[in-house]
Amino acid sequence: MAGLRARADHEGQIPVKELYESLRPNEARMLHWSAAAVAIVLWFTVAWQDPFVLLLVPVIGGTLAYLVRRSRRLDPPGEDDDFF
Repeated sequence: MAGLRARADHEGQIPVKELYESLRPNEARMLHWSAAAVAIVLWFTVAWQDPFVLLLVPVIGGTLAYLVRRSRRLDPPGEDDDFF
């Protein structure tokens, strides 16, 4: 049963990947902007019920962006990447 499910998932992903790769630049840009618009609408929909979300999401995003920039500035990628 698990093998059939994995095979069905794999077969379902191939056409989506091929569709995305076959998009022209304008179509890909439209897809990205529509996804961003949907995310914004969902964010405001949730915030309509709880206004705290309007502040919480940007604060978390800003904090993560700040931490990533600080981390990259202190230890740039590609320098001394000895993990073992």
